[in-house]
Amino acid sequence: MTTQAADMLSDSILVVAHPDDEILWFSSVVDKVNEILFCYNDYPRQPALGEGRKRLLDEYPLEHVSSLGLDESMSFNGADWERPVTTAYGMEIVRGKKTLQRYRQNFSLLEERLAERLRPYRNVFTHNPWGEYGHEDHVQLFRVIETLQRRLSFRIWYSNYASNRSAALMFRYFSGFDTDYITLPTNPELAGTIKELYRRHGCWTWYADHRWFNEECFFEARRLPSHGKGYGRLFPVNMLKIDLPAEPEKPRTRSAGLWKRVRRRLKHRHSRSASC
Repeated sequence: MTTQAADMLSDSILVVAHPDDEILWFSSVVDKVNEILFCYNDYPRQPALGEGRKRLLDEYPLEHVSSLGLDESMSFNGADWERPVTTAYGMEIVRGKKTLQRYRQNFSLLEERLAERLRPYRNVFTHNPWGEYGHEDHVQLFRVIETLQRRLSFRIWYSNYASNRSAALMFRYFSGFDTDYITLPTNPELAGTIKELYRRHGCWTWYADHRWFNEECFFEARRLPSHGKGYGRLFPVNMLKIDLPAEPEKPRTRSAGLWKRVRRRLKHRHSRSASC
């Protein structure tokens, strides 16, 4: 390990939005940081997901892992990723007023809860400003930590993952300045072991056949100039091609399925009686 990498990992914490983010985007450092902190646990539309995450936390193979236990705002796919608009609280949510309200409330909750948790640390790893593959919660968490940095003066590090979905937002962060980065080998063996634990508890949220890159790069966050140039250097990107629905998928519940079957039977009986 280089001197730069050792310094980056000294007095460090990894803060991620959701359980499983830590091995998807940070497998090279997940076993090297001093603490891993999850922000969210429950997803109100899918209670089983939160229950599985709680069980998993009790069996997690690494030490110093904890959760803030917040409820997700269910903001995923709430932004317009083709024409992304960032805000002081994350991203502009264009789908659902209640979602926007929860999303803004979560910014305040995260800022309040993380202020003391981050105070002892000199290096903070978290999501990149474009949310890796493009998740509104990831962008928001970066914004929260960026806000806290002004008070606590820690260094922020993020990794180089992006996707076809998040590319438009990503390119705004590379304009007219050099990029210095630190490269580390990923840890597919450890990540794969933890992935199976997630799957056993029914709370793995990514593709089942996901394969890890050989390396991932870390970039230190710094303020962008207010008048960025139209050219610059792009540090190595772990680019993913993803296929996600244009609208959030409605959760399927047993009760919803039951009513669907009842309506189908009633419609069938009505059509039979009408034909007699």
